[in-house]
Amino acid sequence: MILAPHLVFNGQCEAAFQFYAQVFGGEIIALNRYEGSPIEVPNGFEEKLMHAELLFENNRINGSDQPELNPVKNSTMNLSFVEVFIMDDVFKNLAKGGKITMHLQDTFWGARYGTLTDQFGIDWAFTCDLN
Repeated sequence: MILAPHLVFNGQCEAAFQFYAQVFGGEIIALNRYEGSPIEVPNGFEEKLMHAELLFENNRINGSDQPELNPVKNSTMNLSFVEVFIMDDVFKNLAKGGKITMHLQDTFWGARYGTLTDQFGIDWAFTCDLN
């Protein structure tokens, strides 16, 4: 079984996936637009993405644009690392244009941890076990 999160955007999916491909060193394997699909979409939304897919390492992220995005947040993407220096680099790059909500720091539970919201409004948590 593979868990592949699906991120939803209001018109910024393609830009977000281009950014994530650069940050994670991944490959975008799908960019399918609403145009030409049987789905009814509002005018001006035809070129937006109905489905995007990014592969990096052993991970997969899916995404799409939705014309009526529900602004309620109820999830955070969690990234677990084995090496602190790699986590530091990814954190710094993913934070570009976004907001750091907790700087990376060593914690009382024996991990280095931090959180941010990227420039597309997606929340991310970073953790690296120090034991």
